[in-house]
Amino acid sequence: MLIADNARTIIAPSTPTGAGAIAILRLSGHRAFPIAALFLKPGFAPANPKPRMAYMLSVMDGKKLLDKSVVLFYKGPNSYTGEDTVEIFCHNSPYIIRSILNLAIKVGASPAGPGEFTFRAFLKGKLDLAQAEAINDLIASQTESAHRAAIGQVEGHLSRQVMGLKSKLIHLLAGLEARLDDSYGDMPSFDRGGFLTETRTVMAAIQKLSAGFENGRRVKEGIKVVIAGAPNSGKSSLLNALLGYPRAIVSPVAGTTRDTIEAELEIDGFSVNFTDTAGLAENTPDSIERQGINRAMAALKTADIILLVKDASAPQTRMDRTALETALEASGHGAKLIKIFNKCDLLPAAKNNRARIRSELAISCKTGIGLSNVTRSIINREKRYFAERTPALVTSARHFEALTGAASELEKLHKLKAKLPFPLELAAEHLREALNALSSILGETAPEEILADIFKSFCVGK
Repeated sequence: MLIADNARTIIAPSTPTGAGAIAILRLSGHRAFPIAALFLKPGFAPANPKPRMAYMLSVMDGKKLLDKSVVLFYKGPNSYTGEDTVEIFCHNSPYIIRSILNLAIKVGASPAGPGEFTFRAFLKGKLDLAQAEAINDLIASQTESAHRAAIGQVEGHLSRQVMGLKSKLIHLLAGLEARLDDSYGDMPSFDRGGFLTETRTVMAAIQKLSAGFENGRRVKEGIKVVIAGAPNSGKSSLLNALLGYPRAIVSPVAGTTRDTIEAELEIDGFSVNFTDTAGLAENTPDSIERQGINRAMAALKTADIILLVKDASAPQTRMDRTALETALEASGHGAKLIKIFNKCDLLPAAKNNRARIRSELAISCKTGIGLSNVTRSIINREKRYFAERTPALVTSARHFEALTGAASELEKLHKLKAKLPFPLELAAEHLREALNALSSILGETAPEEILADIFKSFCVGK
């Protein structure tokens, strides 16, 4: 998608494909009104239709009636794209939609590319790049927490924080540049201590904002929970019990699960992505089982939480110890580990058995005992990430990299403090680089290839 293409008037459906009650087609560009006038009847004044008024018009293919549709007109810049825009609300028939698209294209419109409407809104200054990216996140949001983060960014909470940080850096840079231009020495002596204190304050604010990315990543992508344990400990049974439906095959034969099995569940407004894994057996001669174990190990390394499942009704085995050692190593020596004793319904009521598992989660996938404690433990373990529900949450890796880049430049600036005389030109260069990094979040310095890469992830019609 090229910036030069904005001379085109574009059209695309804004609703998903498939039969239904209503579909919306959006036509945007400087020729949107006259193009629409060629197939929407009865005629209207294409140069100046009344904006934001609903018209009931006939969609005509020559003399053939295609549909009767509600049509809205938006006069730029007071539209989503900032351009003249027509929105056609027609019956959601694939044939009708296809016919309207062909009619518009035949009389001068062009098919819109992925995200091109939002791209034009960005170019027209209707929103910045962080807000544009958040539109895509808002459309994709499936949980309350993901929606809250996306709508906060659409409303500009993150952008305002970034602009505030930029404003402080611009003020500091202006002071340095004025001093560099002071060839007559009229300015007072340079307050190096005050300057470094101010830049340190800005750096701390940037680092605090970027520190929220781990929270934002969990909100956007979901909490990664890996279910691990020895063969036949009840890992797949636990996955099925938590989901409430049979996602994984369960069998009394050890080693049934050979591959990772993934499923998503919403818990307390947060997305939790479960991964069931092959049993952590050691020295297996079965090459397929070994591949499954390797995949399990890879999943453990990226987990936010590891549910280590043990059969409570059986004595501890060497494979149980192997699974525990593997999980402990992958979880940072227990920081991400939740131990679960399954099959507690088969456990004798003897006092020593109760004592053996009292410090762990005792559950029964068969009867449902303790399952609510598992989900509660997951959220409690992760609650530190969600305790501060700031609307300016960083959820994008691109934004995180820009923030860490800006902080790195200010860190380099602080390393100049011991140099005498203080290198003003080098300090100014670090401030400029930090400013460029922050500006890239808003799209002020993003090259066209970066913009194209961002917007190609959008759906057509957005």
